[in-house]
Parts: sequence; structure tokens; C-alpha cells
Amino acid sequence: MGFIEDNERERLKFIDFWAAFVRSHDDKEWSRQQNIIINSALKSSKMTKPQYFKMKGEM
Repeated sequence: MGFIEDNERERLKFIDFWAAFVRSHDDKEWSRQQNIIINSALKSSKMTKPQYFKMKGEM
């Protein structure tokens, strides 16, 4: 298999893992973890929170 096939297989494997995690853990637990990831990404970005939300159409 090539890179594209391997990459797709790994992505699908992660989707299955994350779906199982979300189903088997409390909403507050996985939501808190996502919040940490999102806040870290925002801190390392040159985009401000308001700019990000505007881009996403949420403001």
C-alpha cells in the first residue's frame, strides 16, 4: 500500500477510536479534553479568538 492508503486507514482507525471514546466517557470529560486542545491551538495561532469564531461563522 502507498502513503495515501496508509494515511486513510490510520484516519479511519482514529475516527473509530474517538467515536468509541466519546460513547464510553462522560460528556464533561471528553469536552474538557477538547477544550484543552482547542485552547492550545488558539494560543499558538496568530488569529485571535474573535477572529477564529468570526471565520467559523459563530459570531
